[in-house]
Amino acid sequence: MAQPELDSGYYLQHFHELLQFVSLHYQPVLTRDSRAFIDDFTALSENGQQLLVRMLNRKGQVFSDAELNYSEIGTAGPVLDQLAAAGFVAELTQPDLADFWLRLTKDTLWQLLQLAKNQLPAEQWAQYSADSAIKKSQTKPLLLGAALKLPVDWLLLIDKLPQRYVALQRQDALNYLYFLYFGRIEANLSLFTLRDLGIRQSGQFKQQFQPRFTEAPQALLAYQLAKAKPAILELSKQLKKQPESAELALTEWLALVTQWPAAADSGGEDQALQLKRSERCYQLGKLAEHYKLTDLAVSFYQQSNGFPASERLVRLYYAQGDQRQCQQYLKQLLADPSCDEEWLFAEDFYQRKFNASGGIQRSQLTRLLHDAPVVGVDELYLGQAEQGLMAHYQAQGYRVFHGENNLWLALFGLWFWHELFEHQHSALHNPFERRPRNLTSGGFYHQFSTEIEQKLQQLTAANLASTLLAAITAHYGKANNLFYWHTDLAEQLFPLIQFAPRDKDGSSALAPILRAMAQDFKRHSSGYPDLVLIKDQQLQFIEVKAPGDKIQRHQLARLLALSNAGFNARIEKLQWIVDPNRVYVVLDVETTGGKAGSDRVIEIGAVKVQAGEVLDTFSTLINPQRYIPSFITRLTGINSAMVSDAPSFAEIAPALSEFLQGAVFVAHNSKFDYGFIRSEFTRLEIPFAMPQLCTVVNMRRYYPGLESYSLGKLCQHFDIKLTNHHRALDDATATVELLKLINERR
Repeated sequence: MAQPELDSGYYLQHFHELLQFVSLHYQPVLTRDSRAFIDDFTALSENGQQLLVRMLNRKGQVFSDAELNYSEIGTAGPVLDQLAAAGFVAELTQPDLADFWLRLTKDTLWQLLQLAKNQLPAEQWAQYSADSAIKKSQTKPLLLGAALKLPVDWLLLIDKLPQRYVALQRQDALNYLYFLYFGRIEANLSLFTLRDLGIRQSGQFKQQFQPRFTEAPQALLAYQLAKAKPAILELSKQLKKQPESAELALTEWLALVTQWPAAADSGGEDQALQLKRSERCYQLGKLAEHYKLTDLAVSFYQQSNGFPASERLVRLYYAQGDQRQCQQYLKQLLADPSCDEEWLFAEDFYQRKFNASGGIQRSQLTRLLHDAPVVGVDELYLGQAEQGLMAHYQAQGYRVFHGENNLWLALFGLWFWHELFEHQHSALHNPFERRPRNLTSGGFYHQFSTEIEQKLQQLTAANLASTLLAAITAHYGKANNLFYWHTDLAEQLFPLIQFAPRDKDGSSALAPILRAMAQDFKRHSSGYPDLVLIKDQQLQFIEVKAPGDKIQRHQLARLLALSNAGFNARIEKLQWIVDPNRVYVVLDVETTGGKAGSDRVIEIGAVKVQAGEVLDTFSTLINPQRYIPSFITRLTGINSAMVSDAPSFAEIAPALSEFLQGAVFVAHNSKFDYGFIRSEFTRLEIPFAMPQLCTVVNMRRYYPGLESYSLGKLCQHFDIKLTNHHRALDDATATVELLKLINERR
């Protein structure tokens, strides 16, 4: 479907829409400058408004009149005069030069150099020109580098150019208006354009919006914190270039953050601001640590409330040898942790550092890892640990699927959909938002605690499944920033609600999990176990730990939370094994060419093997329903006449699928053969997935140093019979012998 065409003045309509929205919802928190911006903009002529918004929607702060020619506006000069009189643009000053140089064309730069040549004494110009080899043929970066070395007044020279240059003004007032609307720093109104083009959904949840701020100090602090985020990123880049300036720069930042209001105990937006404040202080602390400014790092972390700043403080106290303060602080964290991860860290660190000789039990973190069972999984699943464990349990009759975060996020989102997205007081503050703003701060639970507790009690209702199905049906496909939709979602959620255990009071084990997400979404929205197992109406949750994997602390926290709620949740450590009774299908294909997406299979040869013994074979020519190129005929001996009466792939697909069932796919360069077989099944809209073993890769691994690893050369080297090379069954039969050699070493 063609995209809708935008009205010629769409950009101005968007800006008016934003200003009207902000004026309606945020009058109490508008600053004097932001009010003046709105009033002065409204007083501009339509051409003035159009040109200013055109400039605001483009990159950079500096513009020339030559690049501001728009058919709906006309000559830019008089309109720029109007904008200058209203204070929206001004002639360039020294701070504007950085943006000017970025936007400058090579031709204009050369013009400036000629003006500089006329300003400097001839001898001085000749010296600079010789040193820098100033030539018009040079690249712009080289010319610019030469220009910046010249001792001239660039502002005076720029004023002599035929183009007129201006810089945008009042950007802070504008950014504050953008911030009130979006809740974050935005560069332009591209979201409005994407909405009008039908690319971005908006207004799908509610039409009436409450302001995100009702008090000016609250709004201004939020704006400061929002500006600090990109500023800290920029600081990090600058310090990489000038590390010697780190102490001075970070000391100035410490003075700034200490002026930000301290933590509040209330919920809602105040708590959200304190979280952002803590995040900024933590980021600055990490920077200070990086440049070995320990005292500054400690000061920043002390300004940051809770985890993970608390972990850094403990480690710094300990590294500095201040064990008394370290131990005292750890006890404080254990007595009143801000989150599960903080408690797990504090307990583990305390046990390892201060109870080593006390005979006290291992920490829960250590115990969970130590007690995790070890499961042997075929090393064919190297790099696919979760798939290997899934196959292990599927062979035992379990239904297994990936759970991870999306399963729990979807249950949370669907169960509290109305409060999250549709309630008149839900924390969506403009039509573009897809996640309530108060989720991460705990304000969501603070605001809707009564409704949330009532819905948690309904998790034991008899009509639970139908209630969830109704929610899925009503909202399926609505874009949101909580979870993603997929076709198996309902099928995965129903066992979760049906088989969740209940405590002695009859409450569902789901209730404490969903309550924790409502109270502290940021901490409880990730780290959930990889796999869900279902058998005999029992649920099990498994976090998969392959050799070399590191279990994160938030993953352990989720396992503990699930266990404490009554679920069977555990870590399982994988150990790679080679199953001597593994069934392999060694397969080879001949094709019309080398591209699986466009070429077709003309012959399949396959040999089923177990414990070195051939169990069965499968061999057939395939009609590719196209001409076989002559070079393929010369290579394989197969021509179009030979396959004219052969079956199509669709006709042999059921028999081939049955032959492959339950086996490992083996081929010499398996990526090629597997890719062709998968493409053929995909054309029939049949899913195809098998564990693979490549004999090229494994011969290189177990028999290194050979001259060549082509099938023909390997057969010569190991005296393997290959009488009809490039015919599928013969090549597959020879590859079986390579598999035996590989398994001897494996």
